Amino acid sequence: MTFQWGGLADTTEGLDAQQPPAHATRHRSRVEVIGYEKHDISTHEDGSMLVSTVLTERFSGAIQGMGYADHLRVLRPDGSGITTGIERIVGSIDGRKGSFILTAHGRNHSNGEVSGSWTVQPGSGTGELAGIRGRGAFTAKPDVDGTMHAEDEFVCWFEDKPAADAGRDTEADAPAPTGT
Repeated sequence: MTFQWGGLADTTEGLDAQQPPAHATRHRSRVEVIGYEKHDISTHEDGSMLVSTVLTERFSGAIQGMGYADHLRVLRPDGSGITTGIERIVGSIDGRKGSFILTAHGRNHSNGEVSGSWTVQPGSGTGELAGIRGRGAFTAKPDVDGTMHAEDEFVCWFEDKPAADAGRDTEADAPAPTGT
């Protein structure tokens, strides 16, 4: 049995079957960690730790806005380990404003870098980002002053409108009400 949570799985099996549609667009963003709180949860006898990290992030590039995340990490004494988390992003993608939620998983490397992937949670988009779907990959590195920044590559698309809305792009296209 493989673990699956929020579109994430502990294997890459099945990801190839979930290829983005032809109209999906590819993007890049930069992420700056502007708030970081680490909470030690538990220490194992081998020195590994379970920690929670709460992050506030500023996105620039294709994603413009703020991210609010909570990650659980299992960290070995050398700094390597695994990470999983949830993040809400409030802002815009290509000028479309709203918010969405993503789930992420990745690896902590002993050199301080973190890398992994994320998936937009279906149905989480709000405002002009309603219907957003997508996934991406990130690599985060510490700057010389110790602050973290990440580079992010992702592909996204928007779900089709429900059949009742097909062909109707705006309220202005809706038929005028009839009656007295």
